[in-house]
Amino acid sequence: MNRITLNGIIIRDKELGEKDKVIKIFTAEKGIISAIVRRGQSVKSGNGSIAQLLAYCRFSLFEGKGGFIVNEIEIKELFWGVRENLESLALAQYFCELCFSWVPDEETSPELLRLFLNTLYYLSYKKKSRTLLKAVFELRGCVLCGYMPDLLCCNKCRKFDSKGMIFFVRSGNLNCKDCVSIQKNSYGKVLSSGVLSALRHVVYSDADKIFSFSISEESEKQLGSICEEYINEHIGVNFKSLDFYKSLIQFSKLDTI
Repeated sequence: MNRITLNGIIIRDKELGEKDKVIKIFTAEKGIISAIVRRGQSVKSGNGSIAQLLAYCRFSLFEGKGGFIVNEIEIKELFWGVRENLESLALAQYFCELCFSWVPDEETSPELLRLFLNTLYYLSYKKKSRTLLKAVFELRGCVLCGYMPDLLCCNKCRKFDSKGMIFFVRSGNLNCKDCVSIQKNSYGKVLSSGVLSALRHVVYSDADKIFSFSISEESEKQLGSICEEYINEHIGVNFKSLDFYKSLIQFSKLDTI
């Protein structure tokens, strides 16, 4: 067996038999891989206590014909702030599901891994609102995985900016109000200047500047709605973790009434 060392984050774990555990690790070098943690279900096992969802670690692995077996795990970040809040944890689990839908077997996406880790950092340390982080991860993740919208200018007259620009979720194109009638297509979303700027920032900014913007709470809501609708249109997967996250948000609103 070959021994390799990789940095990665656990995005899924489940029991294997009565004692072991199998984990899915999102790595930069090998994409998403499966690895067996011997005695991973035991709290007395050093590796078992560490091998948990959202643990970002340095993994020492044995690689054989049958796959990977965990030898040692060194913790790098556990994102405790995410674990301490149920809504944040549910949102992070949704991000994990999105990574599975975006990254095919045996394919790598180091840019997506970086986005995921940075989003978890902002979520854990409450640097940005959950609504904003969800929207950024959804849209930028789509961009990295081949579903990039065209937000540079009107798709017809090439006008860069106009009051009431319209974004079409299905085509991913932008039109000014002079070139299209909103009544003719129910998928058209009239954008405020703030939301349009935010969308362009998320799509076109450098990786280290993705989160460097702020908008009003109302604009955040519109941005979040558009990004979720965009991902539903182009990914077309029903995410149970998203349904759970939404139920928590709804319950939280009812609890404050």
